[in-house]
Amino acid sequence: MKIKRIFQVAPIGVAAMMALAFAACIDKDYDLGEVDMTVGAGSNLTLPTNNSTENICLDDVLDLGNNNFLKVSEDGMYNIDVLDDESFSAHMWVDEFYIPKKTYTGSYTINLGDFQAPPVPSNQRRINKADDEIVFNAPMVNLDFTYAYNTNQITRLDRLGVRNGLITGTLTFAKDLQQALSNIAVITFAFPKCVLCGKAAYKGDSIALSEDNVLEIHNVKPSEGLTFTVGIKGIDLTGTKSDGSYMTYTKGEGFRFHGAINMGVVVKESAIDFDKVSSTKDLTVHGQAVINRMRGDVATGIFTPTRQFGRVGGVALRNIPSFLSDDETNLDLYDPQLNLNIYSEVPFANKMTGAIVAKDIKGNVIKRIQVPEFSYKAKGESVISVRRRPSNSTDTTIVVVPDICDVIKMLPDSIALIDLVGRGDETQVSDITLGTDYRGTIRLSVASGIALGSDARIIYKDDYTGWNDQVKDISFVEKEVDGVKTIDGYLKVTANVENTVPAYLKLSAYGLDANGNAIDDNLLTVDVQNIIKASKDGKTPEATDVVIYVRPKDNKVFKMLDGLAFRVLMTAKGESGDSPVTGVMLNAYKQTIKVNSLKVQKFGKVAIDFN
Repeated sequence: MKIKRIFQVAPIGVAAMMALAFAACIDKDYDLGEVDMTVGAGSNLTLPTNNSTENICLDDVLDLGNNNFLKVSEDGMYNIDVLDDESFSAHMWVDEFYIPKKTYTGSYTINLGDFQAPPVPSNQRRINKADDEIVFNAPMVNLDFTYAYNTNQITRLDRLGVRNGLITGTLTFAKDLQQALSNIAVITFAFPKCVLCGKAAYKGDSIALSEDNVLEIHNVKPSEGLTFTVGIKGIDLTGTKSDGSYMTYTKGEGFRFHGAINMGVVVKESAIDFDKVSSTKDLTVHGQAVINRMRGDVATGIFTPTRQFGRVGGVALRNIPSFLSDDETNLDLYDPQLNLNIYSEVPFANKMTGAIVAKDIKGNVIKRIQVPEFSYKAKGESVISVRRRPSNSTDTTIVVVPDICDVIKMLPDSIALIDLVGRGDETQVSDITLGTDYRGTIRLSVASGIALGSDARIIYKDDYTGWNDQVKDISFVEKEVDGVKTIDGYLKVTANVENTVPAYLKLSAYGLDANGNAIDDNLLTVDVQNIIKASKDGKTPEATDVVIYVRPKDNKVFKMLDGLAFRVLMTAKGESGDSPVTGVMLNAYKQTIKVNSLKVQKFGKVAIDFN
């Protein structure tokens, strides 16, 4: 028997039930009127002598059961808080590519005739005379090329680092030139300024290039020829340089390079055999440059790879508490939140689109909502909160979806994200390593304070039974009018209810028999008048006068009556003219219902069978 909970949800309704059987001790607060015969025998159920209740808090009313998603915080606030059991692994990368090997050749003539042969002097005079020198400048090879590379993963390139980048340069000299010229004092090679060169190597020695990308080699013997290598670290694509060199990248097309290796030769007079010069026919220098096959490596630019992800998340709303399980429940929350906790190692920011789906226990889609495009940051953690209403936040990206509540309000079996498509943010420049698989995780959660939206409907029901032994012998006097028998009596319960719950409360009830079945309205009706007004702030009580009528229609109802089933409807809207109360959190401990001035009145005559 649950008498001790009489006032937990609908104390005035239960008091009406107690008035159906009463004892000899009648308190002056109750006007029972005239009764038939002698009363008090055949029943031990008594009316209460106190006409008010203690404050009944929501925690005594709303039983959370063993659900996995609805919780009460330390300060008493009701919250939906459920996290996906597992995080979803995500990967993104920009494909690596190779620039093919290139070979370039050229030939040039050193015109030693620019020197005039000196008159035949004494040996001493030639020793004392300083060497004259001549400088030749000419392009060694033209390095122009195009490389078709069709990809949408790269929108812009500012710098391209390369692996295995190497230029091998070779000079060979015609035989006539070898005989006429014994030594070249200095040879310089100027490389395109858009090329980021490393160190050079010549005859086993490492040589650094100047800041202007110039390699300088001394004392080259034409008879031996010349071979050198220069490392390539990368290419600058930010514009045309002072020497006219450049490399460009066009999305969907590829690369275009313009530049040359320019050569400078310094020859001294003393290295020339003028007797040979007059008879030489071929003073040609043959040049060759080979650029190895290069792999794109670290790059700077704007990267927009696209990646499709499958289903993300499977938040389950298990073991729904009874007060949310009614078919008429509409959990229209003021500001529900579906959150994505994203950890990304990707070095560029990403944009993402997708859809939220709610499914029933059979896997059928109940609701699908498209999520507007949102961004998450590079290299770190991001929180994306899909909400019903805008909010200011410095560490969370707010995505407003006004109908997000439609995913939650019918309490689906599961909530997930599907059809996720991520792509690099085309507004951000970043550094990446091509071909690297950057990892990340996405984890879904649903969170919301239980604050009612305008269409919310929360229904609480409970049964109070075990009273048949105390009411089975009660009957009202019957009267007959025009051959029709009617019950001449009913009970009227009045009370003033103070409510600090930020919701309107509408109470209804019906009788139950010993088997827990509803008693037909033709035998007993319970009528509640006036909706209990809502507290506007969840703190300040609102008072409402409530009237309940308990009307037996046949005396045999007391033989079967074992209790009442109560139903309390909590809504944000009251009756016409009442302002909706929305956005105020429900609190388990601080929001209460209190019944004052409880009064039970009997109208009509009660007959008690003493046999």
